[in-house]
Amino acid sequence: MIAVAAALPALALLLLGAAPPPDPIPPAVAAAVSAALVQPSARAEVVGLSPPPPAACAEVAPEPPHPLAASGRVALHFRGPGCDAWSWAEARVYAPALELTRDVRAGEPLAGATRLREQEVLPGRRPLAALPEGATAAGPAAAGAPVEAALVRLGPAPGEPLTVVVRLGALALEQPGRAVPCAPGRACALLPSGRRVEGPIVGGKLLLEVP
Repeated sequence: MIAVAAALPALALLLLGAAPPPDPIPPAVAAAVSAALVQPSARAEVVGLSPPPPAACAEVAPEPPHPLAASGRVALHFRGPGCDAWSWAEARVYAPALELTRDVRAGEPLAGATRLREQEVLPGRRPLAALPEGATAAGPAAAGAPVEAALVRLGPAPGEPLTVVVRLGALALEQPGRAVPCAPGRACALLPSGRRVEGPIVGGKLLLEVP
């Protein structure tokens, strides 16, 4: 009677066509994936492991996968006495990142319009955890949108004046320049000589460090 009662839940799942619950993720697998995270403040959840490692590898800690920056599949190598197997771990990566608290227009300062919230890091995305100085919106965006590098513009809009500070050791020289299009999250300017320079915005000016 006890055996029959114990089999009833499994029988009910079979009759209903429901899939059995997945096997729990071994702690060693979760630890290996976490050790591969690129961002120190990020965390990873392993939601799948396929194929399951063979019984001979049950006590073997897998070798950490390649550096993990975003959610996706990562290869795990189980290698030890009597064990040499590979599995794919499905991982979701979460990290603190900024999101907009209100709608913004192109050119509008982003300071005061963001908040930090844990978000899933998706492949090909570059969420920011902090705003660079002088960050403005590169285009219009709605409240709740993640603040990624592509949304951030540093310095004035292309064509507008932008002072360039050239610093060599303790010596600093200012030159007039004009802002030009630049990679997301960077500031670029064109000097009167025709030279294009790139650097961070410090105190509202582009800083060019000369080694």
